[in-house]
Amino acid sequence: MNTKNAVLTTLLLFFITLEVLIALDYESKQKELNQKRVAIYTEINELKSQIGFVGLIDNFKNAILRAEDSLYIDKASENLRVATIQLYKIELQGGLILGELKMPGTRDMLTAYRERLTLLPSLLDKNTNVRELGSYLSYDDEPSHLEIEAIYQKLSALFASQLSDLLDRSLKLGLLVMVALLLTLVAIIRFFFKKQQAALELSKALNVKMESHEIDMARSQAILLSVMQDVEKEKRQATTLNKKLINKNKQMEQFIYTVSHDLKSPLVTIAAFSQKLQAELVDTLTEKQSYRLNRIIQNADNMELLLADLLDLSRIVQQAITTTNVNVNVVIEQQCLALEEAIGEANARINVAKNLDPVSANERLLSEVILNLLSNALRYLEPARPLIIEIFTTKTSSATTLHIKDNGIGIDPKYHQLIFDLFERLSTTKGSGVGLTIVKTIMDKHKGRVLIESQLGEGCCVSVKFPNVEQNTNTNTN
Repeated sequence: MNTKNAVLTTLLLFFITLEVLIALDYESKQKELNQKRVAIYTEINELKSQIGFVGLIDNFKNAILRAEDSLYIDKASENLRVATIQLYKIELQGGLILGELKMPGTRDMLTAYRERLTLLPSLLDKNTNVRELGSYLSYDDEPSHLEIEAIYQKLSALFASQLSDLLDRSLKLGLLVMVALLLTLVAIIRFFFKKQQAALELSKALNVKMESHEIDMARSQAILLSVMQDVEKEKRQATTLNKKLINKNKQMEQFIYTVSHDLKSPLVTIAAFSQKLQAELVDTLTEKQSYRLNRIIQNADNMELLLADLLDLSRIVQQAITTTNVNVNVVIEQQCLALEEAIGEANARINVAKNLDPVSANERLLSEVILNLLSNALRYLEPARPLIIEIFTTKTSSATTLHIKDNGIGIDPKYHQLIFDLFERLSTTKGSGVGLTIVKTIMDKHKGRVLIESQLGEGCCVSVKFPNVEQNTNTNTN
């Protein structure tokens, strides 16, 4: 569409320019013809003036009538000279215009007057009277005047014809260009009309589409408003439910703490009396009675361990924590000393990387994380091979991760999430089932993560990821 528009516009400008050029050409040629006509008319008028009654003829007659005054002969001679030049110019210019121009009558007249002017002085010297001079020197100059007039009329007719031809040719060319110009204008008008029609159709289509979109938008807004109202309602319900859950959690935490604390004292009493009873009756108990008493003491110990872990968990959930940059090597060394007996019993080798990256954590809670993870590694060893525990750290711009990797019995991937639930254990090995729950709770308090990589029979790597904190100290009240 743009190309067609450009072509039509170019044609329009071309034809307008051509029309102007034709008009300018006509004006130029008309001016040229007028200049030629004026020039030759001027020469003809000058010739007529030189040979007329105020020129050659008049001065020649005065020279006859006033013989005593030689001035008239000189004037007549000058008129003859100028007239001869004018005649030459007229024949030359007229020849260029008419193709060929000869004025024999005028030339004969000038020749005759030249001869008479030559004879006049000698005749005057003989005292010839005026009448005799007039009859002797008289000449019929009427044919030359008629010849000059005929040439004048012929040139006028030719100039009129040329002007008419020029005008006719210019009008024809102008008419042709005008027709082409009008056709181009019609084409441009049709083009813009079609373009306008197309734009109008497009506008109508857009209006229809916009109306459809407005209807759809109105429907969407109504649906969105309804959804927002539902979301707001659900949000209020979720807020209410969340508050209830928080209250329930607080009640549960308080209940766990109360039960754990209140049960601990009688449980210690039961264990102590059972051990004392076993010592006093060691020689009188039957094998079955001894087995049952050992079961009581063992279960009391397990229950005491469970209550201790529950109290720890309750304390961790409720308390606020303060974090600092902790030297991990020091904490690991302390926990290895605390587990020295268990490490010896498991015949385990612990490889700790030198210069572990410090982590932003609460030192006491970090100690508890490491203690629980090392205890699990020692507890779930593979009897068929020596236990090796490797401890190392990795660091990124956003977090520092502590890895504790062992070659124990491993964990099936389908249980990787289950083991963090309270009281969940995957074997009958001694333990409360609370250790990994405590680890996850501590990492949640630090806004960190616990990751497990393990396959059954191929060992386990537990990674605890602590976010890096720019400040040296950070207080977390969650």
